[in-house]
Amino acid sequence: MAQLQHQLLTALHSVYGERVDVLSLMASSARARLWLHETGLHVNVLSGIYATLAWLNTMLWYGGGVILCNKLRWMDRFYFPFKTPLPRTWFDRYETILCFYPWAHRLLRLDRGGKKVIVDTGDVMANRHERIGTKRWISLTSRDERAILESGSRCLAVSTDDADEFERLYGVRLPVQSFVPPEHEKLIALAADERPRRLGYMGAPGYGNEEVLRILAQREFLDCLRAAGIEFAIAGGICNAIEPAVLEALKAGGASILGRVRSTVDYYASIGVTVNPVGPSTGVKIKSVETLVAGRHLITTRWGADRGLAAAFPGQVTFIDWPMNPRELGELCIRLVREARPYGGAAAKNYIWSAARELEEMIRP
Repeated sequence: MAQLQHQLLTALHSVYGERVDVLSLMASSARARLWLHETGLHVNVLSGIYATLAWLNTMLWYGGGVILCNKLRWMDRFYFPFKTPLPRTWFDRYETILCFYPWAHRLLRLDRGGKKVIVDTGDVMANRHERIGTKRWISLTSRDERAILESGSRCLAVSTDDADEFERLYGVRLPVQSFVPPEHEKLIALAADERPRRLGYMGAPGYGNEEVLRILAQREFLDCLRAAGIEFAIAGGICNAIEPAVLEALKAGGASILGRVRSTVDYYASIGVTVNPVGPSTGVKIKSVETLVAGRHLITTRWGADRGLAAAFPGQVTFIDWPMNPRELGELCIRLVREARPYGGAAAKNYIWSAARELEEMIRP
């Protein structure tokens, strides 16, 4: 989520210079300023009574949603009992109001802003656990999600697949905001180098990534790699969140557990192929984009790279079925690691340039 926010703020800065204000909802003003300073983005973080109330209310509804919907399962949807409407004078103050994630649109009553408001949807959220069979989580109602899309705000999908899903559910076709990794220049620099004969998987903590690691921990997959002398590296916060039994199975099968890495660029420099057999899901798959921009080969399902992304990086994506046969997956990984060759950075440069220009056009008033 932080990388998507970084992309949006970079685009706003390109259009408006330093005339960008940030209302932080998931972090205090002080923490938001620290993060922005570390990322080098020169924008102003709003403070004061309203900013504090909006932040506290967000913490209340998000925490309430986690407890009531996910932990206790007393509710199957979250209904936003408290709202913190954006002051009406602010709609006159700003040329553009960019809303990250649909939650804030409902909480701040941004439906009053018309086309001045742009919404990065971030995901298709309504009825998610029923639609795609994932773990229950705090979810928008379909009524709330439809209301956002029909509010008059300019909504953006984060992938072609998400745009397709919105159209199927609500009959509304959204423009697609292609994800650009903040460190894209350093990643592109890797694309011309020889790719190491090493397989990698990186993931953040989360149910989806836990499910993937359970698959990759199966003995048939790991034994296949070990017999071929192919090293398998696992990185990211998921290493600290996975069940101990799964972690032990990975170690016993010869996988290298790297944990959180200081440098994403260094991690991609150390591998030649990414395996990411993600199951049914929505939203952008950041690690898939990073893999392709770095000139690495990607093995994934149709949910891990949509047709738009695969078309932008011809020859770099190999699709597998879901669910897959662990031994067949291992044999495919071995073949692609052994065939590793430099792709060059032409495709990545074209993708980055197009995505940046398109997003800037989308957010102009």
